[in-house]
Amino acid sequence: MSKKNFEDRDVMPGDKLAIIEVFEDGSGAYQQDGHVRSEELGKAHFDLDKRNVSVEKKTRELIIPKEGMEVLAEAGSVMRMDARVDIFSINGRRIYVPFTGVIHISDAGPRSLRDLGMAVRNGDIVKARIINVKNKMIQLSMRNPEHGVVYAHCSRCGVLLDLDQGRLHCSKCDRVERRKMAKTYGEEKLE
Repeated sequence: MSKKNFEDRDVMPGDKLAIIEVFEDGSGAYQQDGHVRSEELGKAHFDLDKRNVSVEKKTRELIIPKEGMEVLAEAGSVMRMDARVDIFSINGRRIYVPFTGVIHISDAGPRSLRDLGMAVRNGDIVKARIINVKNKMIQLSMRNPEHGVVYAHCSRCGVLLDLDQGRLHCSKCDRVERRKMAKTYGEEKLE
């Protein structure tokens, strides 16, 4: 075979890259019926010294919510017992089609609450941990000190609340509000 056959090239999943007597399969490739084939949509790279072929993936890695991952989300609908949130970041990676999550009142903080509105309000940005993904429902928890509200707006005038001596204070209307705050209130990067 000529050297031209082993130049880097774009490949589709299942494309024949080489025969197994000439090259071994590397990352992104597999062996089938005596051939090395592409496992990914990407660019095939032939290493003539090591005699293997690998495929560099061109598509983005899917971000799928799993238990234990940290998320950033915007509270949409806050009721007495639970809140629906739109998840826009998972493990520090921005996602462009948000997932919907739920925070139950029992997962809002270490203390028991009578009303979830005392911990989080509509429009707040929260940091939470995924505790359950069964039944296509993403359940979140803000129990740990590092989880909770990271940005909140004044419920009277809409200005971003400042953290002042452990309290959330509105610089415009001088209102003081309560939330279950994360340790990183006002410090999270939202991109």
